[in-house]
Amino acid sequence: MSYDERTVVACVRRVTMRDLRLWVDEGWVRPARGDKGPVFDDLDIARIRLLCDLRKEMSVPTDTIPVVLSLIDNLHRTRRELKCLANAVEGQPEDVRQEVIATFHALRDSSATGTDGG
Repeated sequence: MSYDERTVVACVRRVTMRDLRLWVDEGWVRPARGDKGPVFDDLDIARIRLLCDLRKEMSVPTDTIPVVLSLIDNLHRTRRELKCLANAVEGQPEDVRQEVIATFHALRDSSATGTDGG
């Protein structure tokens, strides 16, 4: 679904038009560009709600927001990549899957105990 600025402000009652435009200008929300201005999607709405939580509920300082957003974005990217990797492993023959799982456990365990050499 797509939303214009007014619809976003009506939908997410904790955000003002001023905040929304500032967050877009800062690059914290990156809507698509339409003929009549920014066009927000459901992911943008979720991010706006997150920003409302961070700014209005948790009082996260403005200069900290980019760091928090970057960490959250990296976490989501890592989760997507791990899901792709898990799907790739799942598509392998059983003996290959078992070898990958055993190697993973060995690496994880050595990393947890600090014996990974790194």
